[in-house]
Amino acid sequence: MKDFFKGVRKHIDRLDASHLREQYKLVADELASTDMFLHALKEGLVRLDADGRVLQSNPAAKRLLGAEPADALSDLGLPLGKSSSREIEISYPEDRILEVQTIPFGSETIVYLRDITAEKKRTEEQLRAGATKAVCDLAAGIAHEIGNPLNAIALSLQLVKRDPTDTEAIDTGLAQLKRLDGIIRDFLTAIRPRQPNLMPGSVADPLKNCLAMLKQQFEERRITVTLDVPAALPNVALDAEQMEQVFFNLLKNSLEAMADGGTIVLALGSDDRNVFLSIRDSGRGMDAEQLAGLFEPYRTTKEKGTGLGLMISKRIVTEHGGSIAAESTPGEGTTFTLTLPRLEQRIRALK
Repeated sequence: MKDFFKGVRKHIDRLDASHLREQYKLVADELASTDMFLHALKEGLVRLDADGRVLQSNPAAKRLLGAEPADALSDLGLPLGKSSSREIEISYPEDRILEVQTIPFGSETIVYLRDITAEKKRTEEQLRAGATKAVCDLAAGIAHEIGNPLNAIALSLQLVKRDPTDTEAIDTGLAQLKRLDGIIRDFLTAIRPRQPNLMPGSVADPLKNCLAMLKQQFEERRITVTLDVPAALPNVALDAEQMEQVFFNLLKNSLEAMADGGTIVLALGSDDRNVFLSIRDSGRGMDAEQLAGLFEPYRTTKEKGTGLGLMISKRIVTEHGGSIAAESTPGEGTTFTLTLPRLEQRIRALK
């Protein structure tokens, strides 16, 4: 289309009225075909400008969102000009689960909407039907994962046998034992999930506990951590121990994405319905393929990771009635956003 207008501008002084009408008809036909294509799509497509204003949308977007895209998308806080993927639940006009992706497109952002309600239901049924296979796959993965630390421990013991004063070998063996313990605990958590014991509380409390535990590691890697907590943060229903595990997994993920130095910015906030936590790091980031498989087991970018940590974190947040989303750009870092329902939701006055 751009090439067409460029050609018309170049030769417009040599085009008579008949030729102009002919070129106009070609453009009108192409625009009509594009419009028909957008209207025929079952998936929703929305174009946003650099300020997040809706430039164009197809009918499926309004149908899936249950409202005008300009109204519905404004509450989602979608990242502009970045790749991201998340799932949201819609209750009007019917309960459904949508996959929401943002795709950079020049100075604009394309929002892609897909109804995955049936897909989620099929997945749950398949998981129940294939529970035995899933456990076998997890066991096979763990058997593979524990091989390296066991070999390292065996080597360390041989070195200590030769020289009982070899403290480096002892430290290596202890470190591998700790790693082995973490792998086994992740495996047990994955196959024996515990229902959360929900109690009223602030998201900030388990987060601060987790930051205190990781303080030394942040300092050793020269990572600066900033935390922004509003004076009045609404309570949520949470299992503090489980949420501490979620924060630990996410912060470790950010920490390991920065080899030497960097920043992690944590910000808490709320609206009438939810409490939000964003964790933004300045690490190496991820491409679209890595982002798509982020919460799947054994899909990890870490050399010594199992991929179970983020899978477990997503399940815990979901069981709290919340959601977790990630957005990332290679070389520019990653942002995780957690959303948890407020314990007492305020009723927004209708305009």
